[in-house]
Amino acid sequence: MKKSLLYKLLALLAALTLVVASCGNDDDDDGAAAPAPAPEATEAPMDDDDDHDHEDDDDHAHEDDEDHEHEDDEEPMDDEEPMDEEPMDDEEMATSRTWGAYTYEIDFEPSTRGVSDDTVRLGAMTQDALYGGFTDGINARLGRANRDGELPGGRSVELVQFVDDGSDPQANFEGARSMVENDEVFGIMVTSAVSLPQTTDYLDENQVPFTGWGFMPGFCAPNDWGFGFNGCLSGFAFGVEGADPLVSVQNIWYDFFGTEDIQVGIFNSDDDAGRAGHALYENLWAGKLAFNDFVPTQTAGGITDPTRFVNTVLEHEPDLVILSTDFAGAITLKASIAASGYEGPVADYLTYVPGLPGSSPDLGQALEGGYAVTQVPPVEASEPAIQQLLADYEEVGAFPGFGSLVGYWSADLMIQMIAAAGEDLNTASFYQAVNIDGFESTQQQGGLGPVKFPADHVVAPDCTGMVQVVDAEYEVAYEFVCYGDPGR
Repeated sequence: MKKSLLYKLLALLAALTLVVASCGNDDDDDGAAAPAPAPEATEAPMDDDDDHDHEDDDDHAHEDDEDHEHEDDEEPMDDEEPMDEEPMDDEEMATSRTWGAYTYEIDFEPSTRGVSDDTVRLGAMTQDALYGGFTDGINARLGRANRDGELPGGRSVELVQFVDDGSDPQANFEGARSMVENDEVFGIMVTSAVSLPQTTDYLDENQVPFTGWGFMPGFCAPNDWGFGFNGCLSGFAFGVEGADPLVSVQNIWYDFFGTEDIQVGIFNSDDDAGRAGHALYENLWAGKLAFNDFVPTQTAGGITDPTRFVNTVLEHEPDLVILSTDFAGAITLKASIAASGYEGPVADYLTYVPGLPGSSPDLGQALEGGYAVTQVPPVEASEPAIQQLLADYEEVGAFPGFGSLVGYWSADLMIQMIAAAGEDLNTASFYQAVNIDGFESTQQQGGLGPVKFPADHVVAPDCTGMVQVVDAEYEVAYEFVCYGDPGR
């Protein structure tokens, strides 16, 4: 598929980014005790009515607002009318599909790279400084796939290589190329803020499926071999045609306050990612912004004196303060704003690291009372999907820190897509099953929202939850919920 001029310009911009620190973090989990094993639950396809709707007695829900409800009785993607899909004859149906502005077609020779009669070889790569424990989650999920015989034909799945890119874009690229050309892996699970287009374009051009947290442009169209476990998260910010802002980061607060009549103050990291976020928030919170300012990143010296930022909060008195910053900035501002006497919620996207508040008294105190919005289901919940996840971790003796949760859900999606390709697995049968026939993931109750491809190369399932630190422990402040997205 041809890359647009816009995408090439965005790739150049992304290549100049040092570290997109505002997209993720993971501190040392060694001090946290592993949770007790949970009973294994029986996996069943997600029922939208039961799994992600607000309960009738939920004080936060807008039951009369269609834009804020999870869509009930959502049909599988094959039965939906895709955006601007053109009629196709019987021959085209087998090898081509158009979704919105993008066409998906098998115009390559099938490859069985990494596939034998017995195994499917996979690789993993991450930015270990931010996503420590990534392979713990992968091994936990791959272990269950092998125990339960989830792959057709009796194959097992094997993790044959792991690369820590050390936050170096060139190491990220070389790691991916080595896994493909030397280790001959079928697919890769990768989450890194330095997985720039140099890497993801290489994987796309070599028909290597890769899964991960979809905040980087390689998980979005026109790339059709990158699959975010929560879709194309950055599509709107990166100018992907057909992408919309994620309404979940807004709707969860409308539900929290019980009204849309709120004023919001936002601090963004002063880097490329923060500037993209700033533009997103200007669009998303139009007319509701008390301020939308920048703060220095840790790599640029960090916040040495939070006074002026605290004064901005006290001057404007917003109902809510959102910290779209790096991890260090979120910690500093949370503690300083709380100490100032501001009584509204202060939230960020990074400080949900299971076990962290209790393992570090200083960090626990800084986080106390604050909120973290999360795009993975909190492990403090008691839903069947979380019970299954904890049982999978227990099998490999691992603890579900944030980085390992990203690995777990990345592996979960990879396994489901490989299974959908059937016993005759190769790159063409995989592409056919996921991008042309259409694929929708399934989860037990309380798991991730379903992703649909090819639609989610452009959009996202738009799911989120929220935790609060209370007495040095995370508590679920708002259940993990998915909001309806008519574009899918």
